[in-house]
Amino acid sequence: MKFQTMGMLTAITALLAACDAPEQKEKSPETETVEVAAKPVIEPWGYPLNALDKSTRPQDDLYQFANGGWLASTEIPGDRSGVGFSQIMRDRNDERIKSIIADFQSAEVAAGSDGQKIRDLYAAYMDIAAINAAGMKPLLPLLGEIEAATNHDDIARAMMAPALGARSLFGIFVGIDSKDPNNYTVSASHAGTALPDKSYYERDSERLTALRASYVDYMEKVFTRLGDADPRAKAEAVFNLEKAIASNHWSRAERRNADRTYNPFTIDELAAYAPGFPWQVAVDSYGVGNTNKIVVREKEAFPPMAELFAATTVDLWKDYLRFHLVASNAQYLSDEIADERFAFFGTVLRGQKAQRPRDERAIAFVNNFLNQAVGKIYIERFFPEESKALVREMFENIRLELGERIDNLTWMTDDTKAAARTKLAKMNAKIAYPEVWRDYSAWTVSPANLFGDIQAYRQFDHEQDIARLGKTVDKREWFSGPQTVNAFYSPSRNEAFIPAGYIQSPLFDPNADPALNYGALGSIIGHEIGHGFDDQGSKYDGDGVLQAWWSEEDRAAFNTLGDGFAEQFSQYEPIEGLHVNGRQTLGENIGDLAGMIVAYHAWERSLDGKDPAVLDGFTGPQRFFMGRAQGRRYKRTEESLRQRLLSAPHSPMYLRVNGMARNMDEFHEAFGVKPGDKMWLAPEDRVKIW
Repeated sequence: MKFQTMGMLTAITALLAACDAPEQKEKSPETETVEVAAKPVIEPWGYPLNALDKSTRPQDDLYQFANGGWLASTEIPGDRSGVGFSQIMRDRNDERIKSIIADFQSAEVAAGSDGQKIRDLYAAYMDIAAINAAGMKPLLPLLGEIEAATNHDDIARAMMAPALGARSLFGIFVGIDSKDPNNYTVSASHAGTALPDKSYYERDSERLTALRASYVDYMEKVFTRLGDADPRAKAEAVFNLEKAIASNHWSRAERRNADRTYNPFTIDELAAYAPGFPWQVAVDSYGVGNTNKIVVREKEAFPPMAELFAATTVDLWKDYLRFHLVASNAQYLSDEIADERFAFFGTVLRGQKAQRPRDERAIAFVNNFLNQAVGKIYIERFFPEESKALVREMFENIRLELGERIDNLTWMTDDTKAAARTKLAKMNAKIAYPEVWRDYSAWTVSPANLFGDIQAYRQFDHEQDIARLGKTVDKREWFSGPQTVNAFYSPSRNEAFIPAGYIQSPLFDPNADPALNYGALGSIIGHEIGHGFDDQGSKYDGDGVLQAWWSEEDRAAFNTLGDGFAEQFSQYEPIEGLHVNGRQTLGENIGDLAGMIVAYHAWERSLDGKDPAVLDGFTGPQRFFMGRAQGRRYKRTEESLRQRLLSAPHSPMYLRVNGMARNMDEFHEAFGVKPGDKMWLAPEDRVKIW
């Protein structure tokens, strides 16, 4: 998914580092810093004019107009399933993280320090000679544990054992209690399948039929590797078991419903409600046997799945666990085993033609497991504090704008407006990086035992989760590294997370045109804030409590608007015969529309009454929408697009631009869109929620 070459990335990194500094400091892994370049990363004002498709009118297709030149000239690398704005930022981050790792390789570090872990985890992943020589040996003790199972209780114990890292019929986890968000609770969800969504097992299409056949072929290869006498029969039996599991799963749209997915039970109550699965055995194995409450998500799915568990033989469950033990851990084993897995999950499922080079995978691996240890150095070295201050200002402008829009809503009653205002005021903005960093000291990392490091991490991470029970939620905590190229909203925390990884070009550049910054990153900030008021986020109050704080009249009016929006998006057909699921994507679509509208007017607010300049013939309002288009610029393989249409909560990128702009009066005015233009949407058909 690389857009820029490594040489270009190095040049960009050098540009950021080669700034005027008042004092030259000696470099070290912990102290090297970087200032902001005087010019935008993308000249002349933050937008690459060669990305435009001037043969397309923005009134007919804004996304194609803004990105068509780039789309035509950009190939998806064989080791990627897509390429675009986020991958540019990830590739830039990889280069930065690569330099961090390289510095630790040559530096003296204390045993047990974060630096030692970063250095040795990378070394363990890169020791491919030892990994290849080991082959399947790292799995033999775990395979032995599975083989030792003699009854269904043993199977449940194996499913819930953190060390296995395999797949389980049910997922048990510790999370924030939606009804009591200052505390944690044990929750349970349906699980058990490896394909992205139940539709992959059930939908009747030529492509999915072929994909299912390829999945069974991969299963057969694993059972052959395990030495089974009839690997094809084993593969077909395990696939049919997964298909039966999937038949009981809820759809993605159903799983979004916050009200339906909060169902508290005691363990005894759950055993009576869903008999056939040994619930006490399972929670004991997971380490939460003393819990007095377990919150069940997909409640109605649990009884038939528990019944399926009891009706399935122990031998078939053992085969299921053996296959998933290999599949779940293949990426940490020999090239031969990893490539076999990639051939299905990478090539068939996502359309990738080749694995990324191992050194690139190693960077991503270290970044994933030590994200805050790496992130702390990343912030010190590469993130300009000026950007944090500017983004916080942007956040507050957007908050002010949404507050005024709430006041002026015609469909919301005054009492609900007051509660919404309270929630908005209480929303916490977590920008750039955490104030308290994760402590990795309890995890021991060896440079000579990759699989041992993985198992040790699973135990370390599991114990940290279990230790949360009985403690008050630490609102300072981040659940990602600050270099993460994404943004989040937590309804139970009523917090918007805008990590430093998202605060970089092309989403944000302190030296770029502010209209672009508001169109790209501002619309994302508005999106995350908007999640607090979408069809599900709006069910949580300002303190993060899942409870009804809207009047029935307001909820009905909101649902009517949402129904219209879902119906509108369900008309789009990105792949012939496969439409957008307007219900599945409703929350993200509401967030996108709210984000663009509030960011647009927050940008206007930031002008303080001044008229924005015209740059290269583009007005400020036009550049705002171009910024949005640049900030969603992406090109996917058809396989990847299909997967997202079937299982992801977001609409395709072009609709996250065009589909939202069509509903905005501001877009029609900015580009003079008129009846007959393809982007035209009659005023009475434009969805206006916020």
